[in-house]
Amino acid sequence: MGRGSAPAREPTARRRARDDGPRIEYWRPEGIEGLRMFRLEDASRPLSSYSEHYGVVLILRGACDGWYRGTVRTLAAGGLKLKEPGEVHRHVRVHAPITVQGAAFAADVVEEAARTLGVPRPVHFVPVAPGRAPRATALATAMHAALAARGPVTRELEALVTETLAELLATCTERGEVRVHERAPRAVRRAREYLRAHVCEPVTLDALAAHAGADKYHLIRAFRAELGVPPYEYLTHLRVARAAELLSTGLTGAEAAHAVGLFDESQLHRHFRRILGVTPGKFARTMQRQHRPSEARAARLACRA
Repeated sequence: MGRGSAPAREPTARRRARDDGPRIEYWRPEGIEGLRMFRLEDASRPLSSYSEHYGVVLILRGACDGWYRGTVRTLAAGGLKLKEPGEVHRHVRVHAPITVQGAAFAADVVEEAARTLGVPRPVHFVPVAPGRAPRATALATAMHAALAARGPVTRELEALVTETLAELLATCTERGEVRVHERAPRAVRRAREYLRAHVCEPVTLDALAAHAGADKYHLIRAFRAELGVPPYEYLTHLRVARAAELLSTGLTGAEAAHAVGLFDESQLHRHFRRILGVTPGKFARTMQRQHRPSEARAARLACRA
């Protein structure tokens, strides 16, 4: 949430097979501890894989029959495959060349998240059949799309990765659904108050959780359950609302973006249009305001709780 980290990242490690083989690519998103990424494109022959990490693999294109724990099941585009350390996954038959993207989480990261959520350890995933865990699948899909962009690791992306892992542990393990702690409503109220009070400042998920008095895994699930959106999306809505107020007083898009803690005018434009359905410029013109406020007044308006 808030401003992102510096755009530097570890150079992508590429390993390409022969010209007639699949393309394999690896990279590590800098700023997210214990996470490595890979992408396998156009695999037309059965492959096997082994990992010492927990894997969240999204099938992007194609279809194949895969063997796992003695059972063969069909994996198709849009499907999710979850892996545990030390296990072998192998393709039995490729129906159409497959492209997959995988997120490999370090075992200690997953085990600590499971401990926090009350999920039995070691973590054992269950197969995600089509339609079984729609929200977990939707979150994993969004996470993979964001990580594929290879951009700076923002607070929003960090929170999305955290929420995805929490949802997978809660709904796709042998224990099944993990209920939100009874203190959750109070924690959500404290988190919402904190976000409103710090709308124009960078906000980390760890700081938000500490203020709310709950661990980040429980908080992010409880927040969505209570308000329908995770904390970082709630903060974005707050910022767009404040920016709209500022635009109505005569500030430019760049000034409003800076005042509410966004990177620049282009980021404001993207969020403004997505949430309100119009561009900041069109919104400002409809307000027909002639006078610009003082900088002090603009700051008070942008940051008031």
